[in-house]
Amino acid sequence: MDKSIDIVVKGNVITMANQQPRAEAIGIKGEKIVSVSSLKEIEASVDKATKFIDLTGKTILPGFIDTHTHALATGRSRLGVDLSSVSSISETLTRIKDRCKKTPPRKWVFCWEYNRLMVKEKRFPDIAELDSVSMKHPISIQHYDTHFFMLNSLALKQLGISPDAEGVVIDSERNPTGLIKDPASTDVWYHIIGLSDNDKRLEQLSAMAQKAITTGTTSIHAKENLQDICLILKHKDILPIRIKTLPFFYPLTPESIDEVIEAGISCDSVCVATYADGSIEGRTAALYEPYTDDPGTLGMLYYTDDEMYRFVEKAHQAGFQISIHAESDRSIDQVLRAYEKVLDKYPRKDHRHRIEHFEIATRKQIRQVARLGVTLGMQPMFIPVCEGPDLDYYRSLLGDERVKRGHVFRSILDEEILVSGGSDSPVTKMNPLGGIHACVNHPLKEQRIDVYEAIEMFTINGAKIGFEEESKGSIEPGKLADFVVLSHDPYLVPRENIGDIKVEMTIIGGNIVYRRLV
Repeated sequence: MDKSIDIVVKGNVITMANQQPRAEAIGIKGEKIVSVSSLKEIEASVDKATKFIDLTGKTILPGFIDTHTHALATGRSRLGVDLSSVSSISETLTRIKDRCKKTPPRKWVFCWEYNRLMVKEKRFPDIAELDSVSMKHPISIQHYDTHFFMLNSLALKQLGISPDAEGVVIDSERNPTGLIKDPASTDVWYHIIGLSDNDKRLEQLSAMAQKAITTGTTSIHAKENLQDICLILKHKDILPIRIKTLPFFYPLTPESIDEVIEAGISCDSVCVATYADGSIEGRTAALYEPYTDDPGTLGMLYYTDDEMYRFVEKAHQAGFQISIHAESDRSIDQVLRAYEKVLDKYPRKDHRHRIEHFEIATRKQIRQVARLGVTLGMQPMFIPVCEGPDLDYYRSLLGDERVKRGHVFRSILDEEILVSGGSDSPVTKMNPLGGIHACVNHPLKEQRIDVYEAIEMFTINGAKIGFEEESKGSIEPGKLADFVVLSHDPYLVPRENIGDIKVEMTIIGGNIVYRRLV
């Protein structure tokens, strides 16, 4: 036992380590755990300089890990106009107008997390309504799922949006309506990113980190363009959160992987990422059978099979882990074909290549994922936020049979597939407890998982999918002293109340970085 323990944390410790599931206290030296044991045993090994954090009556878990975020977009949403709670077009316009009054002319007004299904009119404000708010400010409204934008006339002009671009919605006279869908929405995303200088980007990262720690999140995986990945890597030590980076490429080019290597980024520190398809709500997720509410639409694949294979091959040969957004059956098949072909040609025992979302999958695809050793980064909060608490919205898009294949956590875990939990923030808010709640209260009862499995997704599985299980994800000697402190034991509350548990404190490297004000 280390005789010079710096800090002792005592409380109801849930370790997520099978050999010692529970403990009374944790001993910390520097930023690492040195002992996990009974309070009596640890107290026998302290001296006068040791500090105590008494959390009696509270529950301590490993810090939550969110394995799918857009960190800068999350920060931008925190700094912009929050439209997540508006219930009408009138309320939306009032909030935007209030921000315009405080914003100098010609400066952008960014609005975030708008959900057109939550306003009574079930639509975006139209371009005339936005222009009536201000003709002096470029105005951008981003839908919560990031696959739609609504722009006013000045924003369209400044971004130079071509009415001929795929995804730009035009009227009968071929004039842009201001509504931008996939794939043009990604171009708008990148245009908006480019409007922030490095100081503003750092402000956005700080805003994201401050929000994350209030949710008990101590580590995130950030999907960003290469320029922002370099910024994060340069400044990550000054942020109050740990970040694993995923350089994201769209559109793909033959030089994409070369750019990462030329930036001096090691394949050990990042996971390269791209899209295969769009979103289910945007009807751009690639399906084999048409959308139920739009029989002429199958969605879209962003790349040909050959383009996808060449990206996977080059990244795999260079030693990188790979992450690919694939929401539905046709895109999942494309990604799995590329992974299988590459792994047959260039075997790698522990690649942990990822598929993100994996929302609507078949049994055959689940078994293929297990056989190939592919891992899944999934977002349980998509269920209540995107699909509807009873899956009613997705049922309207996909029909009764396909909706039964949505987020099938039980079927996936029964194949012993590694699944981690994320938010896709700002698509849904960082909320690991909400994600755990969604998993154990799945609307499809046969797809519910138990509390331990759900917590694993946001702790030890989050560490494993990032090759970080030696330092994170469980409370064991030698690992980082990253913890979340909860108001209640998630095993002792009714499963339907897990989402009501409060984050009382967040500890990173032995330091208290957040404490809930009562």
